[in-house]
Amino acid sequence: MSTSEEQGRLVEATAFYDPLADGYDLEFEVPHRRAYDDLAWEVVCDLLGDSAGDIVDAGCGTARLAARLIDAGHRVIGVEPAAAMADAAQRRQLGDRFTLHRCGIDDAPIAARTATLVMAMGSVQFTPDPHAALRRMAGWVRPGGHLVVLCDSLGGLVNELLGRGDLGEATERARTRRARWVRNGLAVTHHLLDAATLRDDLAAAGLTDVRVSGLLVGFGAMGRDAWNRMAETDFDSLVALERELSAVSALADGAKQLLAVGRAPHEEPARRRCQ
Repeated sequence: MSTSEEQGRLVEATAFYDPLADGYDLEFEVPHRRAYDDLAWEVVCDLLGDSAGDIVDAGCGTARLAARLIDAGHRVIGVEPAAAMADAAQRRQLGDRFTLHRCGIDDAPIAARTATLVMAMGSVQFTPDPHAALRRMAGWVRPGGHLVVLCDSLGGLVNELLGRGDLGEATERARTRRARWVRNGLAVTHHLLDAATLRDDLAAAGLTDVRVSGLLVGFGAMGRDAWNRMAETDFDSLVALERELSAVSALADGAKQLLAVGRAPHEEPARRRCQ
């Protein structure tokens, strides 16, 4: 294989994801993806509780998470710029509780302060400016609602590359704060974030009770191969361990994924003027 083939042809995220649409849901059967997907889903469910909510799924892909939310009684607005992914979402025929916008976060026609929950599960890192995207999504959250963001961890990827002996690659990722993903002869780059940046961005966007957890802390420490071997023999115990480690905020930057949560503050009641 030539160097150019190994690196892949660099394309925009929409062009990269379109060929993955048909089998995209199967991507989350891979043990480490299934693990962080399950852990992130637990957080989403805890935030929503039992009441029906209005949810924005920014970067909804094939609407696999939207389908779960609708089954639980929620209403979902999906935002998806990749045409084939949006087509797959539409084919689910999720009914009148699902609305799909075929556009990116920057262009989505979402009214301000209308969503019980806004979730961006792996999508914000592909936007041109993640910081601006976080501010925009925070503006969609109604008072008392939440923004939840899942993204790749800068520290997690650099540590994984160092553990594999890819010293030059690790240095490049740390310097540029960008990752490069190659599939099917195509390559896409995306932003890498850290816990402090996420906390600052959510706070600057006006959200409160901000917390950032690391998902798959053990993955970063053990390495991909060792982690996957353990997952094959005792997946549930490994996920239980990762759940405990994710509760320790100081470990977040060593994890494979970062999960950030912020709440839109309740409005202060208007003060009555003295008579």
